[in-house]
Amino acid sequence: MALPDDRRIDVSRFPQQIQRFLSDEAPTQARLIVARGTLPMPPVVQACALYQLQVTSDDEVRLAALETMKRMAPAAVRQVAGEALPPVVLDWIAEVFQAQQPIVRTVLLNANTDGDTFVRLARLGDEATTETIALNQARLLSTPGLIQALYLNRNTRASTADRIVDFGVRNQVDLRDLPCYDEIVAAIQGSAPATAEQAAAADAAFREMAAKAAAEDGAPEEEIPEDVPVDEDEAAADDEEPEKAISRSAAGRIADLNIAQRVRLAMLGSRADRAVLIKDSNKIVTRAVIRSPAVTDAEAMMYAALKSLPEEIVGYIAHNKKWTRHYQMKKLLVYNPKTPVGDAMRFLAFLRAGDLKSVARSRAIPGPVSKAASQMMKSRLR
Repeated sequence: MALPDDRRIDVSRFPQQIQRFLSDEAPTQARLIVARGTLPMPPVVQACALYQLQVTSDDEVRLAALETMKRMAPAAVRQVAGEALPPVVLDWIAEVFQAQQPIVRTVLLNANTDGDTFVRLARLGDEATTETIALNQARLLSTPGLIQALYLNRNTRASTADRIVDFGVRNQVDLRDLPCYDEIVAAIQGSAPATAEQAAAADAAFREMAAKAAAEDGAPEEEIPEDVPVDEDEAAADDEEPEKAISRSAAGRIADLNIAQRVRLAMLGSRADRAVLIKDSNKIVTRAVIRSPAVTDAEAMMYAALKSLPEEIVGYIAHNKKWTRHYQMKKLLVYNPKTPVGDAMRFLAFLRAGDLKSVARSRAIPGPVSKAASQMMKSRLR
């Protein structure tokens, strides 16, 4: 089930005495009578009429209709939201009153509410909303994208996120659109808290990290430097660079999270969180970081400079066309001894003469790569 492209209600479904105010031929003044709430009608009919004006009228009428709807008593709105309304009207009510949890909950419990509404609320809702949705197992099974939307909402409890993914896997729900799906499934296996107290503690820990990440969402993107100086003397310091921007308290909080929570934080956390997680001792976590859609080009370059990363992670970076379009990234990968030799050889051809010379003289770079750099220098001089 999905909301239709044409969101209008057939005017013939309204009481006959109301139809003339809502028809396409109705003048603006007639529409404003309904929009301003001056025409008496039952609350259910009024809500549907105000919705109709939202999708068929000009700005003046739409604004008046919206204000009238917002002035409706919360108890009356809840009663209306529990009725067998058209799904498009329920979706609108949920949008208008998204900050009022009792009304949203009533919409979510209405059998007429469309799956599209569930997904939108799952993606944007607060903790209470996500909990209500997560308890509706029938909806989790029948609505594509619902589990993914809940998992990717920072307001969803950590324990709830693990539970619904596990539920989806056991019931063969298609979760292939969930980023880092394999890592998530591997992480949640055997990681469920043993007691309610442990679950509450885990939820609180993730909530703190999520709040910090949300506060950093508005931070400006790091600029890609025009050049990245790399030489042997800097090799030992490379692995320490990311630590400069990370507080010990943040790293400590991350250390308290279980594997499943660290995997989820890799997708929903801040740049500073990912800079800690990329160096996690658990490969499932590091795989989730490097596959996270949130990783920027600048972050990827920071990771490419780490000599301590597993070859698998460096290789993943080397095969990402978006990241390797930058000259700096090619250079960093050539200088990283963990870069697969075939990939390092591939990037050699792009290096400038000065960088190629440094590679040829470096003792930290694998022999085949430095030898190839030397041969390439000679061929350029011919």
